[in-house]
Amino acid sequence: MSTRSLTQRRSNWIAVLGPIVAVLFATEFAAYLLTEWPTIAIDPAFFQHTGWYVLEGGVPYVDVWDVNPPVPFAITATLAAIAGGNMYILHLLSVILTLLVAAAGVLLVGWVAFLATGEDAAAVAAGLTMLVVPELFVLPLAGVWAQFYALFFGVLSLALALRDRPFQAGVAAALSAGSWQSGVAFAPLVVGIAYQRTGGRGALRATAGGGAVAGVVVLVFAAAGALVPMFVQTVIAPLVAGSPYTLAERVFSILLVFGYGSVLLPVALYGWAYTAVRDVRTRWWVPAGGVLLGLQVLVVDLDGSTDTFLWLAFVALGVAVTVERATAWRSVATDRPSDDATRTNRYRWKVVVALVAGLIVLSGLAWNVNSPPPKSTLETMEREAEPDEHLPISPDDANSPSMRTVYWEQLKPETCHYRLSWTEVRWIAMTDDRLNAERCDGWPNRIDRG
Repeated sequence: MSTRSLTQRRSNWIAVLGPIVAVLFATEFAAYLLTEWPTIAIDPAFFQHTGWYVLEGGVPYVDVWDVNPPVPFAITATLAAIAGGNMYILHLLSVILTLLVAAAGVLLVGWVAFLATGEDAAAVAAGLTMLVVPELFVLPLAGVWAQFYALFFGVLSLALALRDRPFQAGVAAALSAGSWQSGVAFAPLVVGIAYQRTGGRGALRATAGGGAVAGVVVLVFAAAGALVPMFVQTVIAPLVAGSPYTLAERVFSILLVFGYGSVLLPVALYGWAYTAVRDVRTRWWVPAGGVLLGLQVLVVDLDGSTDTFLWLAFVALGVAVTVERATAWRSVATDRPSDDATRTNRYRWKVVVALVAGLIVLSGLAWNVNSPPPKSTLETMEREAEPDEHLPISPDDANSPSMRTVYWEQLKPETCHYRLSWTEVRWIAMTDDRLNAERCDGWPNRIDRG
């Protein structure tokens, strides 16, 4: 089925998915305020502190070493300005914004699924599929995570491309890549969709939108004297200092992230395969995105559940295509039904889809909360599949306070290596860098992979 616009027919999917998402995220936020406030995770503490540090004169990639692209720092710097330097208000604003962005990401996936299939049941199923990984609605309570913004901007870029807004789609795709490197996968997809729908002019407009964002970033960091270190830390360092892995470990990690929701993976695979074989001319971008971001989790980067979120969006779209085919099959299977009977059958099928997807969502919570035996077995297999890694230094060798202390006490660290992620430690070990370097402002003199 060709991609449809919302203006072509009335849609009811948002009336089903919207309240589910709103109640779920609002309940999580209320529970957090009542029981865990102001808990903050290490990564959000780093992003939010860097945003505050920028307002105090700190320069990302010079005074702060990090592999993440600059968009999260721009977001947290804006929030820090609104908070007026109060770190509690900054954290509250960060939690609220990230919750809204995560919830909007789920709804955007539902919208893209509807635009791609024209089926309400497919849109609802896609949105609910996003919720099979509970971290999607739990981790925003800890603050800003780069992957949530990459997901939001990336799926928004698809929706804009499907709504024939190529320039805006290019802007959103660039913001996704500027939030997290794997978001770059959306760029060729939106350019391709724009070309497919409006020809070369659309592709050029999408490219121009992305180029405009890239140009602004280059100018800003060149003016701050941070362009070279930004390139080194966000491009070169992740490529050479990423965590070692085995394919088996990555497979076990994916199964651990999805839990019982792993039953949806073959469902999504069928949707991708069907599209690739029977509808590749119009919806090629669904399996293409599944493959590109599948390679990301299998080969490039999978250090936690947040690293699966972009791929999860295409898993959801694959499920949507499968649901579309299932509802179409049900319609064909009926022997010349009346219009009323057809509507009744389609309604019942949609209810079944929503109930099954809802059950899988609840199974995700059971997987994470109850830690059933299959989970512990997978954890053991994952550890056994991990490659041995021996580094001459560790984060404990640095004389730096904890990231939470740095955040709450608004410290201005004397060194640029105070976050000390394992990627950062590997980079220091591979280059001539030092744990106590005051500035991270140039090219490495050597990169020793041995």
